Amino acid sequence: MELSFEEFVKGVPTTSDFTPIKEKEEPVQDLQPKPALDQKTDFLTFTQPKSTSAITPEVQEQQFPEQTPDIDPELREKLDQAYERTVEYFGGYYNVDQVTSIQEVMAEQRAEEEAILNKFIKGQGISREEGLDLIRKRNPDSILLKTDTDAAMESLNSFAGESPEKQRETMLANLQSENAMTRRVAETALRNMDDSILGAMNGVVLADSVINPITIGHDVPIFMSDAVESGQEAYLAAKEGRYKDAAKAAGMTGVNTAFGFLSAAEAIVPFVYGGTKLLKGAKGLARTPEEHLALARKYNYGGAKIATMEAAEEARELADFVVKNNQDMVEDFIDAIDRKWNTSISTVKEGKRVVDFDKAKKLGQEIAEEITERDGALFDLNLGDDVITSPLLNPNKFNPLVAAAVDLKDAHPEYFGKADTVIEDLFNLTTRGDLRLTDEFAEEFIDTLNKYGLSFEDYVLVAAGTASKAGTVLQKFSQIVRSKPASIRNSDIEKRKAREAGDFRRGVMRVENARRGGLVSQIATAARNLSSGAIRVPMEGLGNVMDTAIYTAQNKGVSKGVGEIFSGENWKGSFSNWKYAFARPDVAKGYTDLILERPELAKQFDTMFNNINEIQKLTGRGTGTKFDKVMSVAEDVVDTLNTPNRWQEFLIRRGQFFGELERLTKREYNADLLDMLNEGKLKDLLNDASSVRPKGAPSFTDLIDRSIYRAMDVTYAKQPDVPVFRSVSSFITRNGLTVIVPFPRFMFNSMELMAQYGAGSSLPLTRKIMSVVKKDIRGPMTDFERQAVTRNLMGIAAVGAAYMYRTSDDVSPDSEMITVGEKAQIDTTATYPLAQILWAGDATKHLVRGTFDNWFNARNFADLFVGVNLRTGVGNSIIEEMAQIAGGVDLTKGERAGKALGRTLGNYLTTWMVPFAQIIDAQRATGKRGTEYADVARDPKLNFAHSFVDNVRRSVQSRGFFLSAEEEAKLPRRSEAFYPDGKERLSPILKFAGVTMTNRPPEDAEYLMELGFDWREFGSKSKVPSIKSFEQNMINGYIELLAKGARQEGKRRHREYLRADKSVREEFTRQQFINNHVRLYVSESLKAFKQKIKDGAIAQGDKYARAMTKYRRIDPKARSLATVRFVEMYGKRRRDMGKDPMPDPMNAEDLQTLVEIARKLKEAY
Repeated sequence: MELSFEEFVKGVPTTSDFTPIKEKEEPVQDLQPKPALDQKTDFLTFTQPKSTSAITPEVQEQQFPEQTPDIDPELREKLDQAYERTVEYFGGYYNVDQVTSIQEVMAEQRAEEEAILNKFIKGQGISREEGLDLIRKRNPDSILLKTDTDAAMESLNSFAGESPEKQRETMLANLQSENAMTRRVAETALRNMDDSILGAMNGVVLADSVINPITIGHDVPIFMSDAVESGQEAYLAAKEGRYKDAAKAAGMTGVNTAFGFLSAAEAIVPFVYGGTKLLKGAKGLARTPEEHLALARKYNYGGAKIATMEAAEEARELADFVVKNNQDMVEDFIDAIDRKWNTSISTVKEGKRVVDFDKAKKLGQEIAEEITERDGALFDLNLGDDVITSPLLNPNKFNPLVAAAVDLKDAHPEYFGKADTVIEDLFNLTTRGDLRLTDEFAEEFIDTLNKYGLSFEDYVLVAAGTASKAGTVLQKFSQIVRSKPASIRNSDIEKRKAREAGDFRRGVMRVENARRGGLVSQIATAARNLSSGAIRVPMEGLGNVMDTAIYTAQNKGVSKGVGEIFSGENWKGSFSNWKYAFARPDVAKGYTDLILERPELAKQFDTMFNNINEIQKLTGRGTGTKFDKVMSVAEDVVDTLNTPNRWQEFLIRRGQFFGELERLTKREYNADLLDMLNEGKLKDLLNDASSVRPKGAPSFTDLIDRSIYRAMDVTYAKQPDVPVFRSVSSFITRNGLTVIVPFPRFMFNSMELMAQYGAGSSLPLTRKIMSVVKKDIRGPMTDFERQAVTRNLMGIAAVGAAYMYRTSDDVSPDSEMITVGEKAQIDTTATYPLAQILWAGDATKHLVRGTFDNWFNARNFADLFVGVNLRTGVGNSIIEEMAQIAGGVDLTKGERAGKALGRTLGNYLTTWMVPFAQIIDAQRATGKRGTEYADVARDPKLNFAHSFVDNVRRSVQSRGFFLSAEEEAKLPRRSEAFYPDGKERLSPILKFAGVTMTNRPPEDAEYLMELGFDWREFGSKSKVPSIKSFEQNMINGYIELLAKGARQEGKRRHREYLRADKSVREEFTRQQFINNHVRLYVSESLKAFKQKIKDGAIAQGDKYARAMTKYRRIDPKARSLATVRFVEMYGKRRRDMGKDPMPDPMNAEDLQTLVEIARKLKEAY
């Protein structure tokens, strides 16, 4: 017997009995197939679920082993009640009335789209099939491409959402979640949301898991533990040759790692919007059928494209109609063009004089250069990439211009008939008439042009191409002139400088650009950049909330500004960037392409998506030389490898761009951008028609520019705001200095961001103080100042959250590491700005404890905040070594010079090999290459050539290049400070998710690190690998004993602090007092231990290594003087023997002699 939907769903067992009811087996009936929508009862049958429960006994046992006995009786009753309400709610969807309603809506929508299609194909003169092909490309979701059955099914499913039993499963999973906060929120929702369905309650839990940093923080160890398990499973499966199982486990590893890493990132962004408000607002989460339909129509970017084309077609038809009835105006325009350029562009058709656009095109090419050179003011206009010539010579704009002139003549006949041509009359109207200065006429003029699909820029070009009055028009209409956006002007300046550079510099730039592209071509880089975007986007959303509040307070009063902080509409609009980037990227792409693919916005489109291609052309691509052909192939390869990175970058940019544009349009125009685009009003928006743009509001192109700026800012691709940074960045790029600083734009943008996070509020405060003296700088905060203030507030909030994390239990003493369980840690240094914010949280912790001075390390700070582009330590070491090479007769200068040059060249060569590092990573992930860090260093020789070659080799092989898995396995394990058992890569499959996971240092090592000691202090200073390895192993072995003594010292000093005078306790915190004593104890004990093992370490090397090590340890000045004395003492004898009088740096006896001379000199002095 067939059940109704409600009876069918209510047949599912209640929560007191999770054993599913077995369905009765019924004989298979031989039914004739019939259309799903022939009868409403058939539709109901077709849409019913195929089973009564998704919770089988096996699933129950595996996933919810403790649910039945452990659920509180009160909660179980609440769950049953919520389930009944959900069933009742769903019953309303699957009924005859609902199906009828859906069918009516589908029919209405099909009729609307059919009408648009028919009108469009008629206007374009194409067949229906060609029109449908166009729709398939631009709007694959159109109802015209679906059957009634498919469309109705999609609509019905979107109404209903998850089934009641699925919602119950979700709630049960929440109640049994490993995350304690999730369990608590689920219980709270069940107890308090008495009249809501389960979907709304689950929505509250989901919202909490997304925006509550405490809940998110609880997820980190859960996801990472799962990632470690699945990663190890993938590793073992690959090692055993079970590649299918390995791929499956690797996929789970990537999923768990991504969620875990993003959870760690999001946990530092505490934008919790009131738990109480969430509970109250959650009742509206379950949408009605009408709301679902409205939502589907709202996000119809394909329909918006068709509506835009339809609006353009209507404007064209209207212009054609006006021109058809005003032949005299057409001939007047033709005469004006002929007279101006002393030519003829007309022909006769059907007894009427019309423009011959083949002749017009040729004329346009001839006059373009003249206009370009004459009217420099044109280049400040937002003209897109069109050739600067008269629109009158454009077949798509001639009739609209004539029609606009007809309307203006009808509206103001008193200004026409006084000049030789109607065009002259038109210019007199707009430049000399009494109406020209009024806002009303400016608005009327723009609306008249827009009526026929024209822009103000089109009119200016007419002035440039016929009457040489472009400058006059711009001056008279200054209130409506839309200047080229600053970002485009800066970009044009950069392109001009690139064009002006010589062939050699352009060639260097081109080579460097290809190399830099390879540096970011790894999948791991794309994953890390995506994680970085997932951190920035919600932080920008939170900033938008505060920006709107400040803006409203400035313009409408403080009380209304405060109200915006609690406005749900403000929060929804502010976080639309997240929605469009990660939830509805299809919507972001559809509408972004619709807007930016307009010809007048070609440069904006290139800025967002095509900048690399533009740079390649400017640096010589397409010239056809041998160099060009080689570089073109290299660029194409790099471009292909960058597909993942480009995908994530465009994903974030589109989401940020469209979310910001939608927010600004709502704020400035008090209108819904999606509604206007869906109604085909894009051209109205771009032309600033009065029907869409309120008086005094900024131009829509200005809103577009602001949105592009934010999109490029979030991906660190904009030009730096600080003029000095912008100039230096440009200089570095143009002169090939990217060899030293590969990504100057990222470096300076990140520095600006950190400055705003740390002290952004100082900008408007400084202006406020200065305005006391300089009254002309008074006024409300600018957009940039509001951004600085909101980012300052975000920075404070983020650091506060990071402080909470850094003061929690079982965190790594290294702020750049996130612990995963007891034995693993994840490096965050490559995920900007997570590592920087965690550092600031750790710094706050040490400031509070009074231990900041002991903890702070300037080199670590510079390395982290200046960026991966500039490594201070390496730079300083090279400078120091080169300084020593330059002077004296130190025998190490040849070795030092070889080391400096070899390391530099090796590091540069390695950057070209970065894309191939993925092969090595894949070998590690599949078990074909080891996971331990191997030591590729060899004992040096005091010889330039040997040192140079060895350091090139070492730089390259340290990344695994030119080193087989077998050769690497034979190398000794690299000794690392604080890692007595060595450092190892864990779950190497995670590298492809952008995660570097290693083993944690032992507890004793982490205790010493927490005191403020870093690897440099506990590392061997020897430059001879064999000796360095011995010393490091000895120091690592001493850590346990040293930590034990330090703890004892700490306890003793704690007791001493408690007995200390009150003045001591007021001046020093307990931790500060203890740390100062314990650090001294550790430092002195470590120094003594290093001295004790010194002689034993030297003994580990061969005769030459021992002599060289002793020689190195001599003071550089003493080394130089010892060499002088050596020549004085033995030079003549050596010369007589046919030897070089200078000591041989490759001879152990000569080095030992120098050591003895230096020792005696030291004693003598």
